[in-house]
Amino acid sequence: MPTSAPSPFQTTTRRLLRDMHIPEWDEQFLSDYDPERLAASCADAGLNAVMIYAKSHLGLCTYPTRIGRMHPRLEGRDVLGELNDALRSRGLATAAYQSITFDNWAAETHPDWAQVDQGLGGPMHGYTRYGVCCPNNAGYRAYELGILEEILTGYTWDALWLDMIFFLAVCSCEACRDRFRREDGLEIPGTVDWTDPTWAAFQEARRRWISEFTAELMDRALELRPGLAVTHNLANALSGWRCAQPLSSGRLDTYTSMDLYGDRFEQLVVTKMAQHLSRSQPAELMVSLGKDLIDHVSLKSSQELAMQGLAASAVGSAFIIIDGIEPDGREVAGSFAAIGETVERLKPFEPYFGGTPVEDVAIYFSDDSFMDFADNRTPVTVPHKLGGDPFPHVEAVRGAARALSEAHVAFGVVTSSDLDRLGDHKVLVLPNVSRTSAAEVAAFRAFVAAGGRLYASGYTSLVDVLGRRHDDFALADVFGVSIAGEEQGRVAYLQPADEGVRAAVWPQHSLSHPYNLHFGQVYEPRPLCTSPRLGEASGEVLATLTLPYADSADWGSVDRKTWAAIHAAPPWRRTETPVLVQNRFGAGTAVYSAFDLETSPTPANRRLFTALVERLLGDDVSVSARGSDGVWLSVFDQAEESRLLVTLLSYSTDRVPSVPTVTVVVPAWADRTFGAVEAGPGAEVIDVADVDGRHEVTLRVHDGLAYVLVGYERVGVPGDAPGGAGEAR
Repeated sequence: MPTSAPSPFQTTTRRLLRDMHIPEWDEQFLSDYDPERLAASCADAGLNAVMIYAKSHLGLCTYPTRIGRMHPRLEGRDVLGELNDALRSRGLATAAYQSITFDNWAAETHPDWAQVDQGLGGPMHGYTRYGVCCPNNAGYRAYELGILEEILTGYTWDALWLDMIFFLAVCSCEACRDRFRREDGLEIPGTVDWTDPTWAAFQEARRRWISEFTAELMDRALELRPGLAVTHNLANALSGWRCAQPLSSGRLDTYTSMDLYGDRFEQLVVTKMAQHLSRSQPAELMVSLGKDLIDHVSLKSSQELAMQGLAASAVGSAFIIIDGIEPDGREVAGSFAAIGETVERLKPFEPYFGGTPVEDVAIYFSDDSFMDFADNRTPVTVPHKLGGDPFPHVEAVRGAARALSEAHVAFGVVTSSDLDRLGDHKVLVLPNVSRTSAAEVAAFRAFVAAGGRLYASGYTSLVDVLGRRHDDFALADVFGVSIAGEEQGRVAYLQPADEGVRAAVWPQHSLSHPYNLHFGQVYEPRPLCTSPRLGEASGEVLATLTLPYADSADWGSVDRKTWAAIHAAPPWRRTETPVLVQNRFGAGTAVYSAFDLETSPTPANRRLFTALVERLLGDDVSVSARGSDGVWLSVFDQAEESRLLVTLLSYSTDRVPSVPTVTVVVPAWADRTFGAVEAGPGAEVIDVADVDGRHEVTLRVHDGLAYVLVGYERVGVPGDAPGGAGEAR
């Protein structure tokens, strides 16, 4: 559990990770490594916390270890202690970095510790630079626990950060085989199939093993150093099923932390999720100073790096920059100048951090759905990249986040760790949740029955985490419709049957949902990879299905007259089959869409998704905004100061960012009245007005991010803010 007093590392928000995975086979490596010079550069750049390497992916330690191997080029010099002392003497908090799983020295010195890739039938030493050890090997576990004890008992730290606790291989070493037989009574399968109970059981076992190993390391760290902030890199949980790192293991951390290399919408989803997953705030976002970790010399522009930092500040997250080191130990030229510029941009916002997120809508993010049914019945192969191609559920979540951010809807991102808190939100979005557990289905049903409002799409609740495909949606009674089959053609269409739907898609008259529009290419639809074909609905039908000229996978040819237009497959045959249904269930309402509208990049599809969420919300909105769809809205209830903190992020990587004008709208709340408005950093307030009982604040967003503070007085019965997520974690 979090300590009553936060670690000094947690009270910082401007952090650096000194990346130092340097091998030993050249005598020039680390020949110019100077801890004093590095510490001075960190202090001069305005940083207030630094994470430093004790053991890298090479398995080489930066201190005199009795258990592992010290980096030979350090010639016995304890640079870990030197750098730690140099930083702490300058008032900077420090965290120790320990690489887990990736350890070349351990994997080479103890071949039986290595993960055995199912596809290769052996370790991946000839395939990747990383020596990958198996957490199920008892000798390897004892080794990492011993290294951890050396690090924590030999030096003073404010935090410990454990990296790479996951499977890179679909490991079939003897330790994994024996454990799977012992615990589940099964043999490790060689074929991916998410509708096979044995495969599903194996994946659940792998996740369980990673979570247990993570807990063992963290428990030992806190036993050695009570009160230490302990966390691990949760980023590989986002990479998909192969890594087997569960998002729920983030609840083991003192605070949630992960490094990201995707676009702004990945950051939007993940930082919103971390607000809920992290047991204490702030959570931590880590990004590289370079364009990526592979390109050593290409740095992000100062504006690009600053925008990532400002996006973190917009949701109250700490920001840590990964800065690589030259092989000889010197700092990368220009890196600290770029870091210093970013730090200066972030400083003004730090004093305002804190509060309970105000979120009318919650997007559900399911790591059980970080997979793709298109992989069913394929052999387990060596990974070509972590995560493989984007997963349908992840794409749907990202699309939902993008659409709601563009519409200035206050939303959050929740996971299975939040099932007992769904009622803190007004609308729950289930974006094509590919696999669901019995606990999730029960929680979603109870949420709607108690008066909640639900949007769900695609195959949500059709397949469970045990590998069983149900005959019908497990939530069919909530959706008000059943499944009758699956789409077999290359494209299907949604035809509005409701004025609100019709208005949302205008000037289009219908919406397309393509599965494959590549002529000249053989297409065979696969189970669970298109969209459900629905049967008769018990709820209100908002849109129906229209099909092209031929409802088949055949694109046609000169000889096969299966088409109505030579370039395309336009809508042709209208049906009464529902595609979009609204249903009353208990005291609540559900809208189900057979098409995952939120995934589509087409504006009309995103508009309809947003309109459906807004239809479910009705007038029950806590805070909204009008203005550029490029401005993202987040809101925090800072009850101790009797105010709302509204953050407005104008995400732009242009050298000279625009200065958009936005109007924040705060309607009347039952338990408080709103009054004084204060412009925080980045905000230029132009006007404050009361319009039909709404508090409207018009302002300009300068330099990418604006904070505006709206004071209030409580009236009536005290209670949580509408749309709030309860007490801050």
